[in-house]
Amino acid sequence: MIARTFGFDLAGRDEPALRHSIALAAGAAVFRFVPYVLLVVVLLDLMEGEAPLSSSVLFAVLLVAFAADLFLSAQGLERSFGGTYGLVTDMRLRLADRLGRMPLGRVLQRHGGMLTDLFADRFAFYQDVATHMWWHLSTTLVLPLLLWGLLVVLDWRLALTVAAFVPLAALVVPWSFRLLDKGASRAIEAREQAGRAFVDLVEGAKEVRVLDPGRGRTRAAQEAVAALERRSIKAELAPAPAILAFGLVWSLASAAVIVVAALIWSSGGISGATMLAGLVVSVRLCAELAEIGTFLVEFRVARRVLETIRELADEPLQTQTERDTPPADASVELKDVDFSYGDGPALTGFNLAIPAGTMTALVGPSGAGKSTVASLVARLWDVEEGAVRIGGVDVRAMSAETLNRTVSMVLQDVALFEMSVEDNIRLGRPTASRDEVMAAARAARIHERIERLPKGYDSVLVGSGAELSGGERQRVAIARAILKDAPVLVLDEATASIDLENERLIQEALSNLTRNRTTIVIAHRLHTIARADQIAVLEKGRLVEYGTVEELLVRKRGVFRTMWQRQEEARGWQIGRS
Repeated sequence: MIARTFGFDLAGRDEPALRHSIALAAGAAVFRFVPYVLLVVVLLDLMEGEAPLSSSVLFAVLLVAFAADLFLSAQGLERSFGGTYGLVTDMRLRLADRLGRMPLGRVLQRHGGMLTDLFADRFAFYQDVATHMWWHLSTTLVLPLLLWGLLVVLDWRLALTVAAFVPLAALVVPWSFRLLDKGASRAIEAREQAGRAFVDLVEGAKEVRVLDPGRGRTRAAQEAVAALERRSIKAELAPAPAILAFGLVWSLASAAVIVVAALIWSSGGISGATMLAGLVVSVRLCAELAEIGTFLVEFRVARRVLETIRELADEPLQTQTERDTPPADASVELKDVDFSYGDGPALTGFNLAIPAGTMTALVGPSGAGKSTVASLVARLWDVEEGAVRIGGVDVRAMSAETLNRTVSMVLQDVALFEMSVEDNIRLGRPTASRDEVMAAARAARIHERIERLPKGYDSVLVGSGAELSGGERQRVAIARAILKDAPVLVLDEATASIDLENERLIQEALSNLTRNRTTIVIAHRLHTIARADQIAVLEKGRLVEYGTVEELLVRKRGVFRTMWQRQEEARGWQIGRS
C-alpha cells in the first residue's frame, strides 16, 4: 500500500533499503527526543530543589544522543536517497519499455514535448520530492508521538488539550488539497502548452524564419512561458491560506495549553515544575505538528505529478502472442475491419486483398482512411473488429520480431538520429556489414551524396540530418528499408513536395526498393502510381472502387476518374494564366 502511495510499485520490485531508512529515521528521532527528556528532568529537579544531574553526565548523554542522531540520519539518508533513486530509475526504464509495447499509433498521438517533459522534468521533480518525503515520513511522525507521550507522562490533561486540536487541523487538510489541486492543474496545463509551443518553434524553425517575419510564433512561445510563470506562482501560493490556517491551529493549541496549564496550576492540580516542563514540551510538540502541513503539501504535489506518470503507465498494451506464427507468404488481407480513433469510425466493414509481390495504391480524399489501412498493416494500431492478415496469419498472432522482419515503412516524415549515416541506415538491419550498407545506399541513389560528407559514412547527423535536403533524407530512409529487406513494404508517397531532380532519383530508388515486394502505396499524386498493379479507392472509411488505372478511368462518374481529371487540370495550371 505504501509502495503504491509513493509510486514505487511502478518500479516492479521491492527495495529493502527503504525499509532500512525508515528504521534508521525512527532511531534518529528517538535520539533527537533525548534532549527533551533531559530538559524535563533538569527542570523538575531545579524547580523542586533537588540536585540536578551533573553537567558532565548531561554533556556525555547529549553528546552520545547528538552523535547517534547524526550517524543514524546519515545512514538513513544514504539508504533513502540510494533506494529512491534506484526505484525511480527502474520506474523510468519500465515506463519506457511499456511505451515500446503500447500501440505505436497511440504513442505518436502524444506530443514529443509532453513525453520529454514527463520522462525528464516530471520524473526529476517527483524523484526529488519522494526522496525527501520518504525520509521525513518517519521523523515527522515519530518525534511528535514521542513528545506527546512525554506530555502524557507529565500531565494527561495537557496532552488531551493538544489532541483536541487534531480534528480541527484535519479539517484544514482537504481544503489545502483542493486549493493545491486547482492551482497545480492549471500549472500542469500551462507547462504542457509551453512545452508544445517551444517544440513546435524548434521543429518549424525554417518555416518560422521564412514565413513569420512578425515573429508571431516566437511571441506565442514567449506568452506561453509567461503564462507558465504566472500559473506556477499561483500554484505555489494556492495552498498558502490553508498552510497558514494549519499553522494557526497549532498556535491556538499552544495558547490553549498555556491557558489550561495556568488554570490547573491555580487550582493546585499541578506543580509549577510540571507546568513549566509541560509548556516547554507542548510548545515544541505543536511546532513539530505545524511542520506536518508543509509535508502534506509536498506529498500532495508529488501525488499530482505521480498521477500524470500513471496516466501513461495505465495505457493499455498491445497483446503479444505467446506462440509465434510466421506468414506463409507476403500477401496482405484486411477482412471486415472496423476501426476508429475515438472520434468517429475511420474504417467500417473494410475489405481488401493484396496478392503477394504486387503493388497496390491507396487513393482517396483526405480522411478517407488511407493512412489507417497502412497503420493497421504495420500494426501501429489493432483493429476493433475483423482481422489484418499477412500470408494468411493474423498480425496479432505474430511476435513483434516476426512482424518487424515482415513489414517495412517509408514515410514522408523521415526520422534520422544523431549518429553516423552508416548507423542510421543500419537501423534497417543492425548486423549488416559496411559493404551491405553501401550497397543499399547505392540502390537508394544516395551513396555519392554520403561520400561528399566530411567523414563520409562516419559523418554524424545532427538536427535530424539538417545538412541533408528533404529528398536526400528520403533516400537515406529508402536505403534503410532496402537493407532491412522486408517482404511487405508500406510507402507513404516519398516524392510529395520534392523537386524534380530528387523525384527522379527517389523514383529510381523506389524501383529498386519495391522490386519483388508486396507494396502498399499511399498515393497523393496520381500520376506516380500508373505502374501500380491495382488501385484501391477509399472514401469515408470504405472501399468504393478497385482496379487498374485503365479500368478506373473508363468509369464516367467514378471517384478515381474525377480525382485524376482534377489533378491533370492542376498540373496544367500556370502562374499568371487567365
